[in-house]
Amino acid sequence: MARHARAARWASTTMLAAIMGMTAPTAFARPAPAPPPAPAAPAPDAQRPNILFVLIDDMGYGDLSIMGNDKIQTPNLDKLAREGVLMTQFYDAAPICSSSRAGFMTGRFPAEVGFINYVSDRAFNASTGQADWLDPKLPTVARLLKNAGYSTAHIGKWHLGGGRDIGDAPWPTAYGFDQSFTTFEGLGPRVLVADQERDLAEQSDKLGEGARFWEIKTNLTQLYCNMTVDYVAQHADKPWFVNLWFNDVHDPWAPDDDSLSEVMGHGSDSDDDRYLATIVKMDHTLGKLFDRLDQMGEMDNTLVIVTSDNGPSSMQRYYEKGHTAPGSTEHLRGRKWSLYEGGIRQPMIFYWKGHTKAGTRDEQTVGEGVDLLPTIASVIGAKVPAGVDGIDLSPVFAGQAITDRPDLYWAYGKEGAPKKTPQPAMEHDRAPPFAVREGDWKLLAGFGAADPELFNLAADPTESTDVAASQPAVRDRLLGKLKAWMATLPKYNAQ
Repeated sequence: MARHARAARWASTTMLAAIMGMTAPTAFARPAPAPPPAPAAPAPDAQRPNILFVLIDDMGYGDLSIMGNDKIQTPNLDKLAREGVLMTQFYDAAPICSSSRAGFMTGRFPAEVGFINYVSDRAFNASTGQADWLDPKLPTVARLLKNAGYSTAHIGKWHLGGGRDIGDAPWPTAYGFDQSFTTFEGLGPRVLVADQERDLAEQSDKLGEGARFWEIKTNLTQLYCNMTVDYVAQHADKPWFVNLWFNDVHDPWAPDDDSLSEVMGHGSDSDDDRYLATIVKMDHTLGKLFDRLDQMGEMDNTLVIVTSDNGPSSMQRYYEKGHTAPGSTEHLRGRKWSLYEGGIRQPMIFYWKGHTKAGTRDEQTVGEGVDLLPTIASVIGAKVPAGVDGIDLSPVFAGQAITDRPDLYWAYGKEGAPKKTPQPAMEHDRAPPFAVREGDWKLLAGFGAADPELFNLAADPTESTDVAASQPAVRDRLLGKLKAWMATLPKYNAQ
């Protein structure tokens, strides 16, 4: 293990410069599909911000101290939220990583583009009806920004295709990124984790498809942040976009000694301590990144976006001996793998100096992952591609709550598939696989739209009282909408 760590430290100071600082980034890219038509003329560079999108893997709704966590403090993300806008009714497009990320990238409800689960090996994907990779012909946030003249980079976890036994998936550069660097859940230049989930890293190594080196997990977040600073320094001559997707909050956790010492005993057990220490370490590392960008003069005109891809872990092993899985949903029902609120509801932070109204805590606007693309399009003055399901959330930057929006839909699983998607360990957290939200009403239903459950989230945010029987008119109206949407989804294909 020491040999891998020494090799990684060398790579982080020499090899990475070659990987991320290439003068011809397409040398590391698979051939991309034909470019889309030229977009409408964007706003001048002076009016367009740089964009840093920080996506945290498996962080719970209540894990930041600004969201109610009293076990730890997360001062850097709290400060960003206090000096910008914090939305408390923001949703992921799915309760699982790959599908959630597809929603952020495309502005489409993931099930509409073949994403109903996480991307695994070919046999598992086929048995659940999950696509092996995201269709590179789809419009994406990265391609929208690239067409508008931005330099674009993806740094961190990908999980939209590539890895395990899938070595022919498109690299991230096929989706509009000039350069990319990822982990074992993607192809192209990447870091392989030497001490955690080693089997997945070794499978990735055998695939080839890009430069690779090894590093221990506790060093990844700092590595990604260093690469972000390097990329920004090399591309400061025009607007830039960095997709910075962390995977440290996803178990198994690898906090450093300092963070673990800081929180030791604050958690309910040793697993909880390690989880909390990982959140603290991530917040500290992000604080250093924000300081570096500020020293470079970049934070004066950078839109920073921070959220999580789904709720916290819900695996059975954390409930042994009467314990609870680490990660806070702040009393919301459900966790990762669940369409109840705790599996999909997240804080969303927007910070853009001089453009976001400081101190805004928006508890009224309902946002979703599919809104990222149209919001960014509005910010840069670009046209929203056809077929996008999301809406523009930029009015909340000025403190203006959005009180009306189109309905939101979720699908976690596919009708007719022989294998079902993973479920939380606790029965109470297991939700039906389909859902729709209309205003304050949320309806969930099973395959065939059976056994509907109905909740009024304004009166019952913890989804403790099913009112489907007492509100038949609302139930039937929403069930009709959900059935109509389900009928439009791709059918299960055993091939």
